[in-house]
Parts: sequence; C-alpha cells; structure tokens
Amino acid sequence: MRFRMEQWARHLSGAGFTFRFEPFADEALHRTLYQPGHFLRKSALVMGAVARRFRAIAQARDYDAIFLHREAALLGPAVLERLLAMCRAPLIYDFDDPVWLPYRSPRNPFFGALKFHGKTAGICRLAGSVVVGNRLLAEYAARFSSNVHIVPSTVDLELYPQAERPLKRGVVTLGWTGSHSTLPFFEPLLDTLRVLAQRRRFRLVVISDTDTYRAPSLAVEVISRKWRAASEAADLADIDIGLAPFPDSGWTPWRCHGKVLQYMAAGIPAVASNIGILPDYIEDGVTGYLPPDPAGWVERLEQLIDGSELRAALGREARTRVEQRYSAQVWAPRVGEILRSAARISGHA
Repeated sequence: MRFRMEQWARHLSGAGFTFRFEPFADEALHRTLYQPGHFLRKSALVMGAVARRFRAIAQARDYDAIFLHREAALLGPAVLERLLAMCRAPLIYDFDDPVWLPYRSPRNPFFGALKFHGKTAGICRLAGSVVVGNRLLAEYAARFSSNVHIVPSTVDLELYPQAERPLKRGVVTLGWTGSHSTLPFFEPLLDTLRVLAQRRRFRLVVISDTDTYRAPSLAVEVISRKWRAASEAADLADIDIGLAPFPDSGWTPWRCHGKVLQYMAAGIPAVASNIGILPDYIEDGVTGYLPPDPAGWVERLEQLIDGSELRAALGREARTRVEQRYSAQVWAPRVGEILRSAARISGHA
C-alpha cells in the first residue's frame, strides 16, 4: 500500500482531494501477525479488525469514492466487499500482487487456509474500476472487468533526492533489501556470491526484518540491517550494486517488485532475474543487468565491481527511467483522474 495510494495521496491532498485511511490491521495485529505461534491472540485481534471493518462500512456511503487495496479483510469470502459495493460511493479496486494465487504463509499456515484467494475475481466484478500495478495483472483483471487501469507501483522521488553518487575506489558494497517472505528468494544467490568472493573483494549488506542475518559460509563482510521506513533511503545510499534474485514461479513473475525501483531511484545499478515485468524496469546493459544464469550473474557482478564509471552510468540511466516512468510525481495526477472519473460516473461529483 505504501508504494500505491499512501504515496499518491501525499501529492493529491493539495489538489482538491481528502483521504481517510482505514487499515485492516491495527498496530497490535500488525506487530503480532508475523510472529510464529500466538494463535489465540491473533484470532482475537483479527476478529477485532473485522468488527472495525463493519463500522467503517457503515460510514462508507459518506465518501465520494472507496479505494480498496487488495481486500477488505485478510480472511474469509468477499462478504465485506459486497457490502462496500452496495454503498452509494463507487468502489475502486486496486491490487499490485497476484492475490488470486494461493499462498501459504510459513508463519501463519492455519490462517492461510482461510484466505479465499478466489474472491479476487468476484471483487473485480463488483468494482466500478479496477487499478492494477502492471500489464500481467491487467490481463487477469480484464477477464472480469471492462474498466481496468494500469498504474505501476511508484517511488516518491522526494525521498530520493537526486545526487551524483561518488565514484568509489575502495571495497564495493553489494546489497539486498526485502521482507521475511522474500528472504528465501535471496538465499539461493549465496552459492553465486561464494564463487564471486573467490574472484573479487566486496562486502554484502542485507536489509530485512532482522538485524541478525548471517551468512557464515560466505567469506566476505556481511552487514545485517533491520528495515525501517524512516531510514530506508539512507540505507540504500550505502549500496553500490543492488541484488534482485527471484524464482520464476508462484507469485514472483506477476509482482511489481518495488524494491528494484527503489534501487533505481537511488541511482544504484540492479542485477535482477529476467522474469515477469522486470525487463520493463531494467533495460539490460542500460539501466542494469538481467543475467540468464549463475555464470552470467558472476560475470555481470565482476564487471560492476571493477567498473566504477560503469556503475555510475547505469545508475544515472536507472534514475532517469524512474523519473520518467515510475515516479509518484508522474503518476499521482493520473490516479487523480481515475478517482474523479469514478466519482463523476456515480454522480458524486
């Protein structure tokens, strides 16, 4: 959500729009949900969140439009979404992940069985407008809605002020950033990094949900940092080369991969898997690299470690690509048009 409406709202709030956010998870649920165990506490907090949803739906008719991101509740069929669709206000449905595909959370396997992934198609039918994060998601949504808009996940460039990155002559830093759910995508790359470590000096920064990550079999300095919203741009500034390995399976080919855009916004050349929409972001050899196999990863990383001018050139092109195609500054006005159009069609404006 922070790569989508939360970002756009900051730019639209001074242009005739007011926003009220109603997250499903409050602070207590968010803090507990991704901890292992605590089944009874999680259940109680989820029920409290559902109760808050019913109260919010009772007030929904007072708004000019309802922007629903992913789903109204983490669990259950589309009951709350049907109630929202019955309100006077038009329903705009937004998703940036393939939320219709089954996903079993390693930390909440029981709740995963209650997700009702199939409700995505029904919500698309209920909504007056559907907004999706990329062309692959649009192909799915178009099967159930005739009013689909592609609005990519974006980066707010105010948080990434443009600055020429200095040419580093010392040890180069490779970096990866992600969540607990995507950390398993990074770990298969360690075999490639072990080969690289035999040929080049580098250090590795891993930014995730913990500051205790270790890679004992990797003979380089590994720095583990806990992700924090307030410092994520500054943490990325310490990285010279961004790593973005993904498997070509499950959710990953469909996703919007906002972390890659963050590398690019920071002027960092990214080396990424050639899957899904990543070739839309990364033009191979121009804004980053999309190596086809482990040997290609080693070769491209060697080139980037050896070439400070090459890193700078790819980083500048990557930043320009985000400025022109994937910034909140570019897309927020288009989102405003979608919101106004939905309200006009419903007679609210």
